[in-house]
Amino acid sequence: MNEAIITIVAAWAALAAAAISPGPNMVAVASRGLGSGRGSALLVAFGIALGGFGWAMLTALGFGTLFETFPVLLSVLGVVGGLYLGWLGYKGWRAAVTGAPGEISPQKGEGTWQDVWYGFVVTATNPKVALLWASLSTFVGGQTTSLSLLIFFASGSSVILFTIYGGYGLLFSVGGIRQLYARFQKASEAVFGTMC
Repeated sequence: MNEAIITIVAAWAALAAAAISPGPNMVAVASRGLGSGRGSALLVAFGIALGGFGWAMLTALGFGTLFETFPVLLSVLGVVGGLYLGWLGYKGWRAAVTGAPGEISPQKGEGTWQDVWYGFVVTATNPKVALLWASLSTFVGGQTTSLSLLIFFASGSSVILFTIYGGYGLLFSVGGIRQLYARFQKASEAVFGTMC
């Protein structure tokens, strides 16, 4: 049991580190925070957390066996994810240099369930997220052997994701931050492009 908890905590640390870094999930929450304020941003973050619960369940239920059976899939997913992040980085730099619309731009909320669904879809189709969960599945799946550990892992993962993305949503919905972002949007896009 102690080994399982240690493995789960290590997986959570990797999840938190990946969630903090820029990517499509952060863009979705920040854009809603800028465009509609904290309510919409938190709903998108909640959708991301629900998607994270689903990814965690897949991971714990043996998603890793697919990659153990077909290891080339993990390599393919890594290449696709890397290309996608490179594309996001390019778009960020292009926006910084040319003044073209950037990745992070104000987006209006669409309503409670639409905002939750949007967050869920963004994380469910995000190659960076898929690669992360595929990596985690290779060592977490064997440790979540009971229903209680499975629920513990998936629920904790959701809480971590909601805390991080909800924090981004709150940050980007603060009036002063919104004005600051608008003022330094080119520099922000350059930073985003570099970090992707």
